[in-house]
Amino acid sequence: MPETTTAPGPTAHGAGPTLLIRDATVLTMDPALGDFERADVLVTGDRITAVGPDLSAPGAETVDARGMIALPGLIDTHMHAWQTPLKGKYADGWTFDDYQDRVFRLRENFTPDDIHDATFAGSVQMLDSGVTGVLDFCHNVMSPQAAEAGLRAHAATGQRVLWAYGMLGSFDAPPADHAWRLEHVRELSAHVGDSGLLRLGLALSSLEYGDLERTATEVELARELGLRMTVHQNPAGQIRALHERGLLDEDILPAHANAADDEELELLAACGGGISFTPEGEFGGGRSMTVLNRAHRAGVCSSLGIDTHARVAIDLFAAMRLTYLLMRNVDAAEEREAGRYPLARRPGLPLIEPRHMLEYATVNAARSLGLGDELGRLAPGCYADLILVDTEPYGRALGDPAAHVVLQTHPGDVDTVVVGGKVRKRGGRLTDLDPVAAGRATRRVRSRVLDDGSAETSARP
Repeated sequence: MPETTTAPGPTAHGAGPTLLIRDATVLTMDPALGDFERADVLVTGDRITAVGPDLSAPGAETVDARGMIALPGLIDTHMHAWQTPLKGKYADGWTFDDYQDRVFRLRENFTPDDIHDATFAGSVQMLDSGVTGVLDFCHNVMSPQAAEAGLRAHAATGQRVLWAYGMLGSFDAPPADHAWRLEHVRELSAHVGDSGLLRLGLALSSLEYGDLERTATEVELARELGLRMTVHQNPAGQIRALHERGLLDEDILPAHANAADDEELELLAACGGGISFTPEGEFGGGRSMTVLNRAHRAGVCSSLGIDTHARVAIDLFAAMRLTYLLMRNVDAAEEREAGRYPLARRPGLPLIEPRHMLEYATVNAARSLGLGDELGRLAPGCYADLILVDTEPYGRALGDPAAHVVLQTHPGDVDTVVVGGKVRKRGGRLTDLDPVAAGRATRRVRSRVLDDGSAETSARP
């Protein structure tokens, strides 16, 4: 069993311990610490200050975590929170035109109030589901007021957020539309900055809807301001194009990238870059999923996202589970095609284990948000973003507790959520946010935005 580990030196501002998680099975996701079958996690302010058995913390708030698994809070690296009220609009979607018609065209109907309500509702649901951090790719910035409304909503919920300002306007927008976005990003960066729970980032224009020089202007601004970036990467060859233009680096996170070839994956790995995969939407949309295995083998920093609530639930446990099964299936398909069936274990196969999926949703995701040194692990000095998964009444699965999290857990098992040292959920209930208020916000957006008579109006009192 690992030894107790404590943060060196005095605690920030001389503060005493504030929270003690007791007697949990602890998955630190830190290779130097490993797992603890039974241990405590001590929090001081917004940081973890010690991990190990039988810690002493007089005066600290205590959480009894017997029968629970403590792990870093999950991080979604590709989410469109503004689409939260559109749950179900793309449930049976088949083509990209279906998505454009049913979901994306509706952004023209959203007011700043709608952006605020939708973002608030999505953030509350994420926190309730154990998602403590998110890269919110907001490609519905139709006015400066809309951007500010999205930022206010995240500030109100207190989730750890990299809010990526969408640079893609209307498809027929004049050049001036791009100019005001660039200027507004510069203005916001002075107020939001790149620290704390809420940070500003840039969602680059999709290359297929603009041009590389326009994207280069956005990248140059982001790097001048020190902002992380993300971009939808759908057609083949775009990662190579970014590299050839001298733009590709680890601070740009492509999403999807199903069509990327092996050379492009090597280019990403060489610069320390990653990809945010959204397997539920990609697989359901008919895309090739071999990129999951190819990216892992190439050393790309893979992470996961939900993408859109218009199609699937806000449930990163389900995303981890599906990704694991897909990657196993890709390996099995290659073995069958090579005539090696029934399956047999051999060097390098199977490629992944359940624990890799937890790495995708914690350690790797933290790197993709630019916080790899401070987030995604339960280790002294890291931000105190963590969750407790309740394994009772039916008991923990045999074997690796990480496999229980990936293959046996759903959002209803999330007992406790802590963000920046603050308890946001305990005993299965949010402490300072109201799910009913989030539901009302969703219904308000639907009543204002939908023009097809499908807005839900009824709810329990």
